Amino acid sequence: MNYFRWLVKWIIEPVFNVGFHLLWYYSPYTWQFNTFLGYKVKQLPFDLHLYQELIFRLKPNFILQTGVADGGSIMYFASILDLMKMPSDVLVVGVDIQLSDNSKKIDNPRVRLFEGDSTDDNLVAEIRKILPSGGGMVILDSDHSKQHVLKEMHIYKNFVASDSYMIVEDTNVNGHPVKPFFGPGPYEAVKDFMKGNTAFLQDDNLWRRNKISFHQRGWLRKIN
Repeated sequence: MNYFRWLVKWIIEPVFNVGFHLLWYYSPYTWQFNTFLGYKVKQLPFDLHLYQELIFRLKPNFILQTGVADGGSIMYFASILDLMKMPSDVLVVGVDIQLSDNSKKIDNPRVRLFEGDSTDDNLVAEIRKILPSGGGMVILDSDHSKQHVLKEMHIYKNFVASDSYMIVEDTNVNGHPVKPFFGPGPYEAVKDFMKGNTAFLQDDNLWRRNKISFHQRGWLRKIN
């Protein structure tokens, strides 16, 4: 029995997890076609479930996301806050180099959208002006090149509340396990960021109970 459990834990389960990850990512009509209230939300449903758990538990002062796409995630976050009857000054802030026509249609009083480079000093200063004090939750999902993600991490780490999260999305690219020829991306940015870091902890227990996450190793909890 102990041998069988070892076999499942160290061989069968990892192979199955990677296989399912690849199957879900590359199959047609899966995550790329998901919608929320009519807005495309290109997320693994397991990850969306984790987001709602975190939002309910932490009750953040704000949620800030770089990378808006069609606005599905922004609508999802805002809707959860509405269901929780959070105060109207609890904002969902989205930043994108170019806002899509669909994202511009979002009509929710707690949503604020900014167009421009998420690492531009002037834009970051504008965003900071509207955010409630005390920090909140940050989600990074814009340009996935390593250098851009790393720059975002060093900027927006200061926006994260104690015991809240900075989530670096799409750490699965560059062969982890999808898109093996992508080049250094979010996963490598997280790896560099965590070197000598004492303020954030990789909360792998959060996503591993679901066995799979598009943002594996990218759920970072601020502990200091």
